[in-house]
Amino acid sequence: MKQKQALILIITIVALLTTALPAWAAGPVSVTLTADKNELTVGDPVKLTLEVGHPAETHVIIPPLDKTWGDVEVRSQSKAETVDNGDGTQTTRETIEVTLFAPGEFQTPPLPVTLSDSSGQTTEEMAAPVSLVVTPVLAEGDTTLDDIRPQVGLDVPAAWPMILTGVVLAVVVVGGSFWLYRRWRGGRGLFDNRPPYQVALDELARVEGLKLAEQGQFKQHYSLVTDCLRTYLEAQFNISAFDRTTAELKHSLAGSALNAEQARQLINLFAESDLVKFAKLEPDLEMARQFPGQARNLVTSTRPEPEPAKNNDTPRSLGSGPGQRPMEVPQ
Repeated sequence: MKQKQALILIITIVALLTTALPAWAAGPVSVTLTADKNELTVGDPVKLTLEVGHPAETHVIIPPLDKTWGDVEVRSQSKAETVDNGDGTQTTRETIEVTLFAPGEFQTPPLPVTLSDSSGQTTEEMAAPVSLVVTPVLAEGDTTLDDIRPQVGLDVPAAWPMILTGVVLAVVVVGGSFWLYRRWRGGRGLFDNRPPYQVALDELARVEGLKLAEQGQFKQHYSLVTDCLRTYLEAQFNISAFDRTTAELKHSLAGSALNAEQARQLINLFAESDLVKFAKLEPDLEMARQFPGQARNLVTSTRPEPEPAKNNDTPRSLGSGPGQRPMEVPQ
């Protein structure tokens, strides 16, 4: 009798354990995170693909990521999609687009994934980190990060700057008014009729005259030069440049009138500027001085060829009156 009761008790315990067994015990669970590329440049987007293989009876919960995910900046996170594999298992996928703005070796943080079965029981799996290497565009030895030097202070009297400012404003107002008056008297339109390449060359000369690099204002110095190049690209080649990152602009140049070498030089200039503006790289003073000159060479090499002069073979009249006969051409 006691043996019979013990057997019934054992059967009951086994049945309860079988019922309580989670759904994912019926099949294995795999979680992988892969990147479409492991080497990139500063600001270049990378697509991470999260794949979760799981039994069909389970539901995958992927947490939304913050914009700053460890050292990585998250640009977008797609909606998870689940596909039935036809063998009692399913695969859930999600795409995460990230980028980095500093050179070096990085790893994505561990990504936890929660699985829930039909009875509401949950378990957590972890996706292994992905290694990413950000390579600088500059030559080796040009990526030394130094402390930003303080601005130079000038001990000046408190009164004369205001007087000087007033005099300068008065000269600007008078000179501008006189210039507008001369333009109006001459019948010329109040618009800039310079070609795009000339506008760019004049702006680069102005930036060099500001001598911002000598004052330690490297970020503003590089920003003015690249803004000038973006304006030139939009005006000369009809390329939308201001609303795109360096990586996005690289793809736009592929179908432009620029050849491969010109496009490569242009992207190198933008990448060098990104290191100064976003990675807080303080460049060598001589390298910063040469930056507007490199941009000028690129503008000069991409400017349109001048149209050849048209020869007018029509015989000209001797004099200007209606009764004048045409000039005789020697035979």
